[in-house]
Amino acid sequence: MIYPYQKLLPLEFENDTDNNKYLIENYNTLGPLHSMLCKEVEFTSKNQFPVVEPYTGELPENLCSIHRLRKKPDSLLRVICAHFFTDDSNIEPFWNNPFKYLRFLQRLGWVVSTDLSIYTNMVLLQMLWNSFRNKLLSAFYQRNGIRLIPAPSWGDLPHIETFMEGWPKGSVIAINSTGVGLDKRCRYIWLEGYHAMLDILKPIHIMRYGAYIEGERKEMSTYYPNNNKEGYRYGR
Repeated sequence: MIYPYQKLLPLEFENDTDNNKYLIENYNTLGPLHSMLCKEVEFTSKNQFPVVEPYTGELPENLCSIHRLRKKPDSLLRVICAHFFTDDSNIEPFWNNPFKYLRFLQRLGWVVSTDLSIYTNMVLLQMLWNSFRNKLLSAFYQRNGIRLIPAPSWGDLPHIETFMEGWPKGSVIAINSTGVGLDKRCRYIWLEGYHAMLDILKPIHIMRYGAYIEGERKEMSTYYPNNNKEGYRYGR
């Protein structure tokens, strides 16, 4: 079940200004809840997760990890899709300093949602916090003109509907399977969550990063290599 979307009551922001230069210079004053990122973002009525809009455009030809694209020329960035299927240490700076990296992300052809880790050995609130952060950054990027491809992720199976809340229906999505295939339990949880995700979100196509997992919908997927492992010509 997907709960209906509705806007929350207006939030009190720390600084209600449209001056982007001011925001960039003062990103350190955002506070732990990042209230400025919530500006103009819609939230679900059930658990108040940020609402991420669907992506239905063309698929990128190349994916590259975000940390490998620093100081690359605009001519390259415009044809590359950056992904966050990497260590959390490479993602946290984008959460800690969201306005600092905004202009860099706007130069990219596509951006896949952040993928802060959701591990089953975390307590539930830790998993939900990272799910919230991934959705909030995604919605924030979309509202700043970034062509974003949603990347839903999940933790334990009993809360799969909660993890999907806020992610769009009928969208192209990106899914990561790296680190899953060698562990039987992880592979089971991933595959069960994958099929539950399909039932809930009904994506129109799946950009798959990493190796094929037996039992997934190969006919509706485009597979991209794990360039973190193999090296990549747009990388290092």
